[in-house]
Amino acid sequence: MLPLARPVLYPLCLLGGSLLVAVAAAAHPDLGGGDGAAQLAVIAHCESWRVIHWAFLFGFALSLTGLMGVVAKHTGTPGEGAARAGVMVGTFAYGAWAVLVAFMVGPGWTLARSYVAAEPGLTATHAVFLYDMLHPFALAAQRTAGFALGISTCLFGWAVVNGKVLPRWLGAGAVASGVVAIGLALAFPENTKADEAAFVLPVVWQVVTGALLLRPSRS
Repeated sequence: MLPLARPVLYPLCLLGGSLLVAVAAAAHPDLGGGDGAAQLAVIAHCESWRVIHWAFLFGFALSLTGLMGVVAKHTGTPGEGAARAGVMVGTFAYGAWAVLVAFMVGPGWTLARSYVAAEPGLTATHAVFLYDMLHPFALAAQRTAGFALGISTCLFGWAVVNGKVLPRWLGAGAVASGVVAIGLALAFPENTKADEAAFVLPVVWQVVTGALLLRPSRS
C-alpha cells in the first residue's frame, strides 16, 4: 500500500466532526424556557430528534480523533505539551457534553413519546416528573462541558502560538474563543441560551483548523 503524501485522516475527521456538530446544533429545535411538559411536547413532535442527537454524538468522536492531528502537528515543538493537555481536557469536555446528548436521545425521547401518547393521564404526569428531575443533571453536565471545552481550546491556542508550525492568528483565535467560552459557562446558568453559546466559538475554531490542516503544506 502506497503511503499518502501527507496525512489527511485527522484533518478530515476534525473538519467533518465539527461540521456535523455545527449542523446538528443548527437543526436542533428550540426548547425555549417552557416547563417540562412543553419541552417534552416539542421533543415528541420533532421527527428528526434522534438523527440530530446521533449526529452530535458521532461528531464528538470524529472531532476528538481529528484533534489528535493538532497534537501530531506539534510533536517535537515547544507547543507539544499544551496540545497534549488540550486533547486530555477536550476528551473530558466531549464526555460531559455526551452525557446531555445521550440523555436527550435516550430517556428524553422515550419520556417525550410516553407523555404525548398518555396525555392526559397519570403516565403523562409521571413522564413530566421524571424529565424535570433528570434534566437538570444533564444540563449541569452541559455547562461543565462548555467550561472544559473553553480550557481545551485555550490550550490548543497556546500550543499553536508556541509551536509556530501553524499561523499565529489561529492560535490567537483559539485563545480568544476559549476565554469567551469559559466566561459564558461561568457567568450564565446552564438553562440559558448564553450558556449554550459557550460551544459556538470552539467548534468554529475546529472547523477552521480542520480546513487549514487539509491545505497542502508550503515547501
